[in-house]
Amino acid sequence: MATLLRRFAGEFELDYSTLFIEDDAADRGIRPPIEGGWLRATEQQVSLSSASGKFLVPEALLEYWDGEPPPATGWPSTSETLTWFSTGRLCLWRTIREQPLARFDLGGPGLYRVRAHTGDRDRIRQEAETAMSRRIDEGAPPDSLRGAERFLVQFWPAPPSDTRDQIGAPGRIFPEGSEQQQFADAVHALASYDPRDPLERTERTVPGTEQH
Repeated sequence: MATLLRRFAGEFELDYSTLFIEDDAADRGIRPPIEGGWLRATEQQVSLSSASGKFLVPEALLEYWDGEPPPATGWPSTSETLTWFSTGRLCLWRTIREQPLARFDLGGPGLYRVRAHTGDRDRIRQEAETAMSRRIDEGAPPDSLRGAERFLVQFWPAPPSDTRDQIGAPGRIFPEGSEQQQFADAVHALASYDPRDPLERTERTVPGTEQH
């Protein structure tokens, strides 16, 4: 029987209705496939689409198992895919990658099965739109709704029958070397900066102060 090794939960305010789960070594310019439903994957990346990202702040529960987990009950919508991660150290991102939303570690590099669960997406969307219309009619601020949408995302090592050539190669948002890509790389560098890292120090010798 499979064992749950690691679990993480958090709420995430999204832009453009999408939550990205990417390997820490992934190119930040990659984009998800155009087709594939609400759960999509390429090498280095898994993406989840909110039922109504304009109004909702989804909660995501991430789990890492050492084998295929038992069926999860109480989730009307389920989808499964295959991905490959080069390090297994994952970051969660919005579409605009300013700072990672969270981090989650798997067991290392390799092929992984990904199974995602969520609620009834049509019902979630309708309830969100109804609640938002009610707020507008009452003159209340159109704040996003919390607690209405949840995802359970389970990872486990892929079986030997799965191979890397079954996974789509990631596309790019911007052409390599373009001004847009250079800007995206600069934003990623700033987002990745850790002020705890030691600064490079330059020692300057003042004439007449040398010690012998």
